[in-house]
Amino acid sequence: MKHLILSVLKEMTGAPTEFQILPWGKIDISGDEPAYLYDQEAAALIEEFKERGNDMVVDYEHQTMQYVQAPAAGWIKRLVWKGTEGLWAVVEWTGKAAEYLSSREYRYFSPVIWITAKDRRVILLENVALTNQPKINNLKPLMAKMRHEDNQNQEREEIMIAKLKKLLGLANEAGEDKIEEAVTQLVAKNTKLEADATKVVACKEVMVALGAKEDAGKDEVVQIVASLKAPADVAKTLSLEVTALKQKIAAMEQEDLISLALKEGKTSPEELDKWGRDLAGKAPEQFRQIVLSRPAGSVIPVDGIKIAAKDTQGAVDAAQRSINEMMGIDEETFKKYNK
Repeated sequence: MKHLILSVLKEMTGAPTEFQILPWGKIDISGDEPAYLYDQEAAALIEEFKERGNDMVVDYEHQTMQYVQAPAAGWIKRLVWKGTEGLWAVVEWTGKAAEYLSSREYRYFSPVIWITAKDRRVILLENVALTNQPKINNLKPLMAKMRHEDNQNQEREEIMIAKLKKLLGLANEAGEDKIEEAVTQLVAKNTKLEADATKVVACKEVMVALGAKEDAGKDEVVQIVASLKAPADVAKTLSLEVTALKQKIAAMEQEDLISLALKEGKTSPEELDKWGRDLAGKAPEQFRQIVLSRPAGSVIPVDGIKIAAKDTQGAVDAAQRSINEMMGIDEETFKKYNK
């Protein structure tokens, strides 16, 4: 893109309310190649002017471009495309500018435009200036500045393109088409990597530890983990069952020790309620050493007590039942140890 102050200046008669800024088609520029303006470019200029939402300044001697105090000579209110008659501006002049124009103290105007470097189409109308310097020599300093800036921009672009080629691994002679192709492939590859990243279930080490395939999906990995979890659940259940069985065996041993101690008269129901039963359950060996090591009948005499023989029905006579009740022995326990 190139920035130009048109060197073909137009003479104005009086202070017109509208004037032609740019001709249709070819625009001859002294000291430079011509520019071009057609329907499409003109429509874009008008649309850009409307989008600005502001009037366009008409200054004196391109003072706006020189970054100095730049009073306005007038304000362009509207742009009008008249086909082969070119691009026109509807303008409102200041009192001073109208006097200058009416008295012919100012006679010419000069538009500032931007054009494309390749096909030199007008793409922007920046502003317009009143001037009395129709000679191209008087515009050279500004033109030289713009050309210098263009050259600097071009140099920066060339450096950036060279760096881009290096990053993409392209040869120095690679053209824009090769750069575009490489960038397109890079973007596509990055897009694929981002998509693949969302599909990753676990890192490679975890997949190997699970015995899963490298490309295994989420459902497959979840199934493997669930299968590993099942034995743990079984082990937990088994552990609970073993604990319950141990408790049951301990309870049975406790009852056996108590029944034996009662049968041999080595303890009493009162003693059992106080501490004997608890000791038989928690420390059976101590119960044996403390209680069962006593002489028979040392707590409750058992001599002379006749234990009736069981009949074929396993019945217990009234006398034995009375003794059992006194000693706190239930009938089932009695039958178990008096076979």
